[in-house]
Amino acid sequence: MRIAVISDIHGNAFALEAVLEDIGRHAPDAILNLGDHFHGPLDPARTAKMLAGLDALTIRGNTDRYFLYAEPDAMDADDRRVLEQLSPQTMEWLRALPATARFEDQIFMCHGTPASDSVYWLDRTQGERFRKASLAEIEAELPDNGFPLHCCGHTHIARVVTLPDGRVVFNPGSVGRPSFNMSDPESAARAGPDAAYALLTQGENGWTIDLRQVPYDHAAAATLARTNGSRKWERELLEGRRR
Repeated sequence: MRIAVISDIHGNAFALEAVLEDIGRHAPDAILNLGDHFHGPLDPARTAKMLAGLDALTIRGNTDRYFLYAEPDAMDADDRRVLEQLSPQTMEWLRALPATARFEDQIFMCHGTPASDSVYWLDRTQGERFRKASLAEIEAELPDNGFPLHCCGHTHIARVVTLPDGRVVFNPGSVGRPSFNMSDPESAARAGPDAAYALLTQGENGWTIDLRQVPYDHAAAATLARTNGSRKWERELLEGRRR
């Protein structure tokens, strides 16, 4: 069995298109989507059209929840612009998404942690940077389900952690807003603007997880971010990191 796991698209239709093309070449049995679909100064409308045609088991992320329940008057101009581009059909699609999901009896899906879409699981904040979460911190968030794999998004930092009992928690990284952790050499070694996702393969000896990076026209995405008024996103998309 082969499974593709994507997360944190953030309205980056350029990156999503490239990732879906790469996924198609590997012909997975299923696609799992961990949420945060539209937030950002890019192209939420085109992203929504692409997702509408995607056969994927999908959950919502913290920014998806925000667009559903925040008062428009309380949003900043950038978020209102995104909300204005999302059709009623897209909003109904978001509203129907669960906070977590399970794929067969193998994979537990969440955006942040199983209990919260806004808490980081594999990385924790330390000042203005991330640090790796300890094994004890990671194990404390595990649900009691016996699944061999648990996946999360939210930090945008691709990482695989194997726990002492053999269970695995992993983050596929971000499709649309690639990031790395400069305080962590393992993460920084993968630095770059490429889109990220994970490809899982189940074999006789269990699961293998390939953290993939896919080149795409990140310069075009950065230009769009600048056109839509965000120099911050422009810089991050060009460099592949969040300051």
